[in-house]
Amino acid sequence: MKKSKVLLSLLMLGAVLFIGGLALWPRSGQGEGTKPTNATVFFHGYGSSRNAEKTMSQYLVKKKYSSQIINVTVSKNGEVHFSDQAQRGKKNPLYLVQFNDNRNVNYAKTNQWVTSIMRQIHQQGIHSVNLIGHSMGNMAIVYYLKNHVQPSDQLPSVKKEIDIAGHFNSLGADPAAQSEVDEAGKPSIQSSSYQALSGLSAYYQHNQTKVLNIFGNSTGASHSDGTVPNNSSKTLRSFVTAPSQYEEKLLTGKDAQHSRLHENQQVNQLLFDFLTTN
Repeated sequence: MKKSKVLLSLLMLGAVLFIGGLALWPRSGQGEGTKPTNATVFFHGYGSSRNAEKTMSQYLVKKKYSSQIINVTVSKNGEVHFSDQAQRGKKNPLYLVQFNDNRNVNYAKTNQWVTSIMRQIHQQGIHSVNLIGHSMGNMAIVYYLKNHVQPSDQLPSVKKEIDIAGHFNSLGADPAAQSEVDEAGKPSIQSSSYQALSGLSAYYQHNQTKVLNIFGNSTGASHSDGTVPNNSSKTLRSFVTAPSQYEEKLLTGKDAQHSRLHENQQVNQLLFDFLTTN
């Protein structure tokens, strides 16, 4: 009887130690090391998908800027799905967003989508983000910023913003898009889309975000990427004021065409340099 009690006690002790060990062992998918607190989020253009973000994101992984790519899908009814979460031991996760309703130009709606994404990213332990947009993806970004002037403890701060082929003063043959722009970035003709961004300046005045504005001239004398005139892209400058910082880069040649810019090796290098510079 005494031996049985000893054996039972040993078995119980072993069970306690085993369960305790399981509690301390890293769960599947958690990994080891520190939890990342900074991430980069990509937004595609009109009628596009996260495929437009793959070349840029894969380049950043190849350059060892990041070690994790996470797909984010926003359904047509606004539900947000993550393929994974920011994991311990991973570096600068890259979130590749896809809007299934990819032709929605109701930017009040896209602001709701982006806000939901940012809130959930923050819940994953991400305290700061870099935002990268191409074409209409830039509008998703700036409308989000416009609607979040004051910092929030439920949303990550925006350290850096990279806009590629942005149409902040319309696009195509619209006279406003082709109108002259002064040194401060203010256009001589203001489109309704430009006027709708009037509250954007307040964001940059109340936050410290570094902005890189990239646009291309693939058409020569017409100074356009074939879709967005360069002068329309340049108007972003008029909204960015201290303490935020602004710089712009013009690329030329056939690979500076609107849809080729997110496959452009010069763009990839610009992204890497900007993201890795304090």
